[in-house]
Amino acid sequence: MMTRMLKVIDDYLDHKTFSILSELFLSREMEWYWTPVLDDDDNYQFTHGMYSRGQPTSNKFSYILPLLDKLKAAAIIKIKANLNTKTQEIIEHGYHVDHPYSSAKTSILYLNTCNGYTAFEDGTIVNSVKNRIVIFDSSIKHTGTTVTDLERRVVLNINYFA
Repeated sequence: MMTRMLKVIDDYLDHKTFSILSELFLSREMEWYWTPVLDDDDNYQFTHGMYSRGQPTSNKFSYILPLLDKLKAAAIIKIKANLNTKTQEIIEHGYHVDHPYSSAKTSILYLNTCNGYTAFEDGTIVNSVKNRIVIFDSSIKHTGTTVTDLERRVVLNINYFA
């Protein structure tokens, strides 16, 4: 059953490391890029790519090294930050898998507390709580959401082999 492959940990990073990450990604100076979700222009989020195709793609990559160390990431597949904006009603973006690799992991670190969430195909909901992480097999279908109680929901999405 999917829930056995799902781990939720609160207060994942130490206070100093988390503060540095959250201040960086919640800063109004952070660079964000409009990205359609599931190839649907009406379903979108803003992203900041951190790592792809075997190399860092952002000058902010060094900030997440303590997180990667704690995850014991042996090989990184992809890392990005996602920013979902406020909507009148919560919108689920659509179920998907990050990667089909059976041994790959996905970790989602929530950078702010809001009423957005990550939903899994089996009905499990993980609420967005700052410094909470959810770790699961990358082949598990899940979806992120927008938010209605704040201006934005921000997460770090890490795909890797442990």
